Amino acid sequence: MQKNRWKVYDIPHRAIRYALSELVQETGRTDFSNREEVDTFFLLCSEVFRILEIHARDEEAVSLRHLETKLPNSSLRDKETHSRLEKKIQELSLLAGNIKTSSHLGEGKEIWMGEEFYENLIDFQAQYFLHMREEETETQAKIHEHFTDEELQAHQKEIMASLDKEDICLWAKFILPNLPEERRKQFEGMLAAFA
Repeated sequence: MQKNRWKVYDIPHRAIRYALSELVQETGRTDFSNREEVDTFFLLCSEVFRILEIHARDEEAVSLRHLETKLPNSSLRDKETHSRLEKKIQELSLLAGNIKTSSHLGEGKEIWMGEEFYENLIDFQAQYFLHMREEETETQAKIHEHFTDEELQAHQKEIMASLDKEDICLWAKFILPNLPEERRKQFEGMLAAFA
């Protein structure tokens, strides 16, 4: 992989790594018998799962779609992995909702469900991180082979233009803490142009 090329996955994957790590940490420290803590946990779950949904949707609709025009069937593996990961996200989301419901109804099941969620989340995080590394190496290499940096930046603008203001703000929440100052300023400028 060429070092000085535009890295399609760098910024969204920084945000996703941070978001998933934050969710693992929040889940690990949540007292699932405490309704307020469960509500905080559930809100973060909703935000993180939304980020993952947006990323897969936009990657398939823009980056992988453009790659398919140059290299047919090159994105099959990524799309299959997205499908598997999406099923796991749905399972985690359902479990998080059940935890919240149990907590609000005082059923008492939320404690063991919280433990189950934590273990499942750790497995999911490992799978997702591995998938991101595959994209950053294998898929990125294919993208670099077939597109100029200018074309890749146009793809990023296409993605940004498709986001609504709420989703841009959500991305910013997880991206900005993970960029060095100079890149953060550049990204804030780009956000302002689309927000």
